[in-house]
Amino acid sequence: VTIGILNYFKTQYPEIEISMLSDEKTIKQFGHVQKINFIKYSGKESIKELKKKNFDAVLFFNQGKLKIKSFFFIPYRVGETEFGLSGFLSKEKFGYTRKIHSRMRNHMVGGRFKMLESLGFKFPEKKLIFEYSKEDEKNADKFIKKNKIKKFIVIHPGGKYVAESYNAGKWSPHLWNLDRYAKVADYFSKKGYNLIITGTKDEEILANEIIKYSEQKNKIRNACGKLSIKEVGVLLKKASLLIATDTAIVHFAYQEPINAKIVELMGPSIPEVVGAWPLNSPKHKILIDNGPCCRSMRKIPFKDNYNCLKNIKTEEVIKASEELLNK
Repeated sequence: VTIGILNYFKTQYPEIEISMLSDEKTIKQFGHVQKINFIKYSGKESIKELKKKNFDAVLFFNQGKLKIKSFFFIPYRVGETEFGLSGFLSKEKFGYTRKIHSRMRNHMVGGRFKMLESLGFKFPEKKLIFEYSKEDEKNADKFIKKNKIKKFIVIHPGGKYVAESYNAGKWSPHLWNLDRYAKVADYFSKKGYNLIITGTKDEEILANEIIKYSEQKNKIRNACGKLSIKEVGVLLKKASLLIATDTAIVHFAYQEPINAKIVELMGPSIPEVVGAWPLNSPKHKILIDNGPCCRSMRKIPFKDNYNCLKNIKTEEVIKASEELLNK
């Protein structure tokens, strides 16, 4: 999300220089982004290097374990805090010069734009741009051609915590039943679609389970670990639809020029905060399990392996998907 917003920011304010302090994994995945300088975070040494540069402002989009006081050498420090006395007295948030109130009342996209707006920047619209290269497009096309795919739907059943939990024999709050994914895949296979399952190499276990349950195995392609994030972005641009839970891939899918149709499954997630953007888009449908996990933002499994998405039926996903496909 952050990179997508900054890509759009650069189209509106090309004269502003942007640097992004990131971990090694993020830099490896997204480090080749035009007009954004990535700086690898390596503790106090990184801060020393930053002090040598003449930064005017720092925006804490994802503060993590960073201490605001470490950035007191930068004049403007912008971040999110809770409303009321608790936000005002929070030691972790002390030191902001501009505050955007309550992360849980702002969508993650809208909140980041508010942080930029607090510095005086204005935007005709609030959109995100997903950047990929001709090489990324070439590789995605090669995958499609190699697998003899014409029209297809992308299924993304996982996410980092989902695969880790499943491997450990636990049920992630963000995992929908894999046999139900298989039934959805079978339904649309009979309609002439191929199904491509995306994810990392670690998430391949989920793809294999879906294929195992499927009656139309020859119509499903496992792309887990075979495409980079940017190549998956190209795949989404060419897809008829994405079906996924609240994972990072959804936040790529609604960015320009991808603009994918999305059926998003939610249990513990709060749609007003993390749902496909914009929330009122006719290209998105969010299905919500209103059970005990609802809006809890829980990521780790319950001790009893409670299934937070069990109340979302296969028929609901098929219906929502068909409505989008027919638009």
